[in-house]
Amino acid sequence: MKILHIADTHLGYSAYRKTTKEGINQREVDVYNAFQNFIDYALEIKPDLIIHAGDLFDSVRPNNRAITFAIKQILRLSKQKIPFLVIAGNHEHPKLKETGHIFSVFDHIEHVYPIYNVKYEKKSFDFNNKKIVIQIIPQCEIKKEFNDSLKKVKADSSADYNIFVTHGAVAGIKVFTMNEFNELFIPVKVLSQNFDYIALGHYHTYTKLANNAYYSGSTEHFTFADANDKKGFIKLEFLNGKLKHEFIELKIRSMIDLEPIKCLNLKLDEIINKIKELIKNINPKDKIFRITLEEIPAHVYRGLDFREIKKISNEAIHFEIRTNLVKERGLKTTINSKIGSLTNEYNEFIENQNFKEKEILLKLGLNYIEKIESKVEGK
Repeated sequence: MKILHIADTHLGYSAYRKTTKEGINQREVDVYNAFQNFIDYALEIKPDLIIHAGDLFDSVRPNNRAITFAIKQILRLSKQKIPFLVIAGNHEHPKLKETGHIFSVFDHIEHVYPIYNVKYEKKSFDFNNKKIVIQIIPQCEIKKEFNDSLKKVKADSSADYNIFVTHGAVAGIKVFTMNEFNELFIPVKVLSQNFDYIALGHYHTYTKLANNAYYSGSTEHFTFADANDKKGFIKLEFLNGKLKHEFIELKIRSMIDLEPIKCLNLKLDEIINKIKELIKNINPKDKIFRITLEEIPAHVYRGLDFREIKKISNEAIHFEIRTNLVKERGLKTTINSKIGSLTNEYNEFIENQNFKEKEILLKLGLNYIEKIESKVEGK
């Protein structure tokens, strides 16, 4: 029995200013290409089942292009009678019930099982005389709904194989949170229950949490937090009651977070030369990259010729300069900075406040600003 586990495809996502010849945002097209490559692979190996663990779409109201693309690709699976089970994630779940759910467009497509009704559900399949029971909790509107649903999750003794699918951050393990306001938290004890496999979505890096529990990760890069990670999905095989799993990497556009340049004891021309060298070494054409300037004095930073940097990076899809400034009075301040962005002002504001949570607020705020600016640039 073969099963593919995928998540966080974020169809409809767009960012930065580059467009294709047809005038479509390049990053939006990149995301489509990654998903289409996955579908191509699925049609080639013909798995018994595909599980999508949430965030098929990037937003509650994806554009028509994203909806049309998703339906066309999923219909390719339907025509080959490959079951496709997809659960709602936090990105596509509406905040208001009257908005309606985008997954309703899949309700009447044969062999497609959209799970989006904010409650625990259970699906059974028979493959090669083996019964597989899948227990699912999609995105819920409130924590109580999610926690009540978790109480119903229990391995089915009548099944040959038990799988649990949900979308959220594992509680108590800080690294797996995405710092999104509507993310749900999965108790660690759920991972130890008697399931053959636990398919998780939400965290964008492929991760093994336990022998039977995995995040498949996203199929594309969406922030520099996972810039150097491999992207793809998981292929599962159940043989004689044993689970074998393999991460399948997708070929996608390079996103590179370069090694930082330590600037404190460097002159302006030395910093410029090091930036040029880094850019030359990665061959920036069609890539996305970020350069970090560590401990750069504020007066030196102001002297950087950004026009020259832009000129040698003009064939890149996108690039950023991140700076850790050392102010004249000797204090250090970290700025996650796109050239000309609002992050400098936000950093200055937080620096001058007098509360304990400064560090947390700075990190969260800069993260949100980066996401919002990426969206705005893509429009």
